[in-house]
Amino acid sequence: MADWRDRRSVMVALAVSAGLIWTTMSGDLFAGFQSPFPYSRALAASLSDLVAMLLLVAAASGTPPSQLLGLTGVFASPAKPAIWAATLFLPAVLLCLFAAKAAGGVGTADLLWKGIAGPAFEEIVYRGLAVGALVRLAGWRLIPACLLPAMFFGAAHAYQGADLAETAGAVAITGIGGLFFGWLFWRWNWNLWPAIFLHAGLNLLWMLFALGDTAVGGWLGNGMRLAVVVGAVLLTLRMVPKGGKTA
Repeated sequence: MADWRDRRSVMVALAVSAGLIWTTMSGDLFAGFQSPFPYSRALAASLSDLVAMLLLVAAASGTPPSQLLGLTGVFASPAKPAIWAATLFLPAVLLCLFAAKAAGGVGTADLLWKGIAGPAFEEIVYRGLAVGALVRLAGWRLIPACLLPAMFFGAAHAYQGADLAETAGAVAITGIGGLFFGWLFWRWNWNLWPAIFLHAGLNLLWMLFALGDTAVGGWLGNGMRLAVVVGAVLLTLRMVPKGGKTA
């Protein structure tokens, strides 16, 4: 039995790695996808990321895909995380209304994809499936299990930089964000909604207000992000005294 667990751990880790590599290629593979609907190529690539990760981990672990979806935490109750997120973002929005300019040129499709659906897909793939499988099926410790997907998550945002320094900043910030989203997933006892709400909320703030053209941001955007993250940690520790069940 121990030998099988060891083999399964390696197989799951390889499957997650293959799925993460796929996420780096899927955008280019769907570059020629034609559709009249905005962000249809991004949606197709994200769906392929989800399916690829799901099938690879299912094959490696012997776990049915339906059961794997249950392990992502997306079916956990969003009620308490929604209160948590509202407590974090209501002051942030009020401050932005007072201190920041409204961003222009943002359409409904931008808000729906970049602000809501895109972050949800990323959290399901990078945290729900990747981190969840590495910790709960492969037996990895939390930090390395969060670090591997966070590296790919950061690299996926390299396009945001206009030069080397800005690219490095965007990759570093989003990579560190990936680590934090993984910690939230674990701390909330594998409930993925806090990570989804935080990711979507930060994206929406950046889209609705002029806080910076990329993830690097300006002084107001970076200060806002730091305040939200610190608040998220403190409020999580208060609302969720224990976390990290591995089963």
